[in-house]
Amino acid sequence: MSAFEFINTCSKENLKTKSDGVLKWTHPPERVTAINCDAAWSDENNGGLGVVLRNHKGDCIGGAHGKASLPSVEAAEATTILLGVNAALDLGLKDVIVQSDSLSVITDVNFSSTCKNWKITQIIDDIKWKKEFFNSITWDWIPREANQVAKAAALLGKRMMGLNRWVNRPLSSLSNVLRKDSLPCPPSVAV
Repeated sequence: MSAFEFINTCSKENLKTKSDGVLKWTHPPERVTAINCDAAWSDENNGGLGVVLRNHKGDCIGGAHGKASLPSVEAAEATTILLGVNAALDLGLKDVIVQSDSLSVITDVNFSSTCKNWKITQIIDDIKWKKEFFNSITWDWIPREANQVAKAAALLGKRMMGLNRWVNRPLSSLSNVLRKDSLPCPPSVAV
């Protein structure tokens, strides 16, 4: 399968178009969890990682965000995917779709027997090795427009110290992005 065919297939399976023509994220199949991953990277001392896990109903079941010092945007994107895979394993999930807007990293995970970017080879090898712990796992590229919740988590991660994880209830700062995806999120609470 060519890269063009791969992108075209991923786009059709995981996206739908809103009435205004904007692409948006769609729910995974029943009994499958979507893991949206993204990195916000300015330079090697200012990066953020963001992961959001959602079930087939679109409910947020977990996630993580944190600050990262990594040598390149590709290293940040690959590390975010590894973080998402680890979060799924921690939750005991067995059937997942990993979604990222980093075409180069998704291509390395999907197709390459050897990673094209030697700087991220170890991270890619770790990701590939962990697939053995799942019943099914796919790696899908999605456009940035459909990955906004992971981007919001990554931007939040840039402002944090260390790594923060959550289960069942998303961060309140992600609720607006989840609403834009027309997905369930916790009710707003007046303070």
